[in-house]
Amino acid sequence: ENLVHERKKKIAGLEMILSSWERGEEIQPRYEYFCDLLEQLKGLVRDERANLMAITKDIWLWGKLWTMLRKIERRSKGKREKSDVTALRAVLVGFNELIDQVVESATQRFSFSLNDAVRESVKTVRVEKTQASGISVEESLDDSGEDVRFSYDNFKQWQRLLTNLIRNALEAVEAKKAGVGDLGLVAGSQEAGPEGVAADFPPKAGPAMRDSLRGGEEIGWVRLTTKPSEAAPGQAGMPDPPGVSIIIEDSGIGMDQETRSLFFGKGFTSGKEGGSGLGVTEESIQLIEQYGGWGIESEKGVGTRISIRIDEEKAREAELLAPEEKHFSRTKPALVLSVPVVIVIGLLLLFVLHKHSRFWVDWNPAYAKVEQGRQVAVFSSDGEELWRYEFQQNISSTEDELGNRSPLIEIEDLDEDGWNETLVAIAPGVEVPGRVFCFDDEGNVKWVFLPGKRIDDGSVVQRGTSRPEVFEIRNLLVDDLVDNTNKEVLVTSVLHALYPCQLALLNHHGDVTGEYWHPGVVQFSAHRDLEGDGEKELLCAGINNKLSCRAVVFTLDMRGFVGKVQGPPYNVFDDLNPADENKYVVLPHIKDVAWNWVEISVFATPRHVDIRPDHIFLMLPDGRHYYLTENLEYVSCEHRIASFTDWQETIQFPHQLNLKSDSLNWRNFEVWENGIRVN
Repeated sequence: ENLVHERKKKIAGLEMILSSWERGEEIQPRYEYFCDLLEQLKGLVRDERANLMAITKDIWLWGKLWTMLRKIERRSKGKREKSDVTALRAVLVGFNELIDQVVESATQRFSFSLNDAVRESVKTVRVEKTQASGISVEESLDDSGEDVRFSYDNFKQWQRLLTNLIRNALEAVEAKKAGVGDLGLVAGSQEAGPEGVAADFPPKAGPAMRDSLRGGEEIGWVRLTTKPSEAAPGQAGMPDPPGVSIIIEDSGIGMDQETRSLFFGKGFTSGKEGGSGLGVTEESIQLIEQYGGWGIESEKGVGTRISIRIDEEKAREAELLAPEEKHFSRTKPALVLSVPVVIVIGLLLLFVLHKHSRFWVDWNPAYAKVEQGRQVAVFSSDGEELWRYEFQQNISSTEDELGNRSPLIEIEDLDEDGWNETLVAIAPGVEVPGRVFCFDDEGNVKWVFLPGKRIDDGSVVQRGTSRPEVFEIRNLLVDDLVDNTNKEVLVTSVLHALYPCQLALLNHHGDVTGEYWHPGVVQFSAHRDLEGDGEKELLCAGINNKLSCRAVVFTLDMRGFVGKVQGPPYNVFDDLNPADENKYVVLPHIKDVAWNWVEISVFATPRHVDIRPDHIFLMLPDGRHYYLTENLEYVSCEHRIASFTDWQETIQFPHQLNLKSDSLNWRNFEVWENGIRVN
């Protein structure tokens, strides 16, 4: 009620002030009044917040209304011009329309009693007839009027019907006071109603009616009453069922028989100047008879009594009679509404803030692309880009024997939580070592590994030179390397001068659990079950600088890959213990002359290693193709002369190669087993 009636008054005041500003009148004198009206309007919205949340399904309603008022408040503080006034009025109209929508929505959900219809009708007529002084409009409402309840549409129909009857009665009293109907007291006919309409209650007019309608000396009154209907004789002498009656009485000019017969038509008025001419139309009669019946008593110069009766049986058939509604509670509906609202808001926040909650989208990283050398873009299996990251250095890449280059990026579920991590190897700078970045599935950095550092104190292995120790990452291998159901990362890195090389074993947290230092380069590594016993070994191939830069191939048992150890000849770093390789094979050179290997720019580093079902294939760039058993025993060797010629042309020696004095010793292997040279 506050929002419906009070806001109309305050909005009317605000509109008046806006119109004065629009006409160019001075702003300041009315600005305080404007602010005061706005504050009162804000107070209405604030006080009715609980009701607003209870009567509408729009959970944002109160916020919309409050935002509109705040917008008016902000706009009205600045310099006001015609354009500002137009904008203010637009917001004000929008606010008013939204309130009307709220009222309409609420009325569709709640029912209204017969007494409500009487009250609203009286209120409407009182507002219209404020100039009619000396005429009282009274109402006497019985509790039985609360038991008959209407939907909003029916309520409006009954309100219009009663308003017309009250308005007509009030105009009849005004006419009598003005002397228009002073035509003498002529007794009215006992007939009532138009042709085909029976008005069989209340009792027909007579002297008793004349006495009751005169009301003593007072002639200016209209009275409305609701009360239980008295049982009236029906067909076959049986009483009609009980119900509720509405009685509209007035002390107006009254009607004779002829006038009464015309009372049912719209536009009829009798003995009144300026009357609205709104009587009981045939449409209204149909509405009344749907729920009961009606009757009229009137006497010229005395007054009129109209009785409308609603019986329970017809009301129930029309689903009109209903038990009284429970009193409206602000707390209970608010609590009931708050539960789904909180759930919906919580889910929305969850979907916005935590993308993994959007279960219909595949958020798991599946593959990556390198763009512009420094950017990595990670995609799902559906091809949707999940995230990207730009580094300060280029991303490292590796090259196969055919010259194909691919970035050093691995995407694996390291911690077995169902979400893949992304490992990216970064190339070194001038004096900046390469690094390995580990990202979670959302692109956040989990850890960074800096190669070349020891486990215990983090110091970099030194070669006794003044050159910066800048390590370059050559390979990333991800697998359950130590058979503990979790995945580890084997990072192979080497100094730019191809010596030394570090094989670092990292757990899924990025912590180093084992180091293998090799005095040369490890070019290839694979984790396979070479011996067919169900246990995997680590197969590596490369060159060993301390053994005349010869090509090497060896296997390690990763279960014993702990601490920090070094490979043959085991005397390179004084503070590192010898490693325990399963087998370490040093392949021969194709010549037996002594060369100054420091000056050589290209070494016979293994270019390709292939683990086949019955043997291991090893290809060197100088044309040799070795075939070895799974246990690295010699099987055979092929020599490709064309490959040897190409290799010979690419190297730059201080002197020409002496082909006559070089021998092709294919089987001159050096073999180390468990740290001991056996051949």
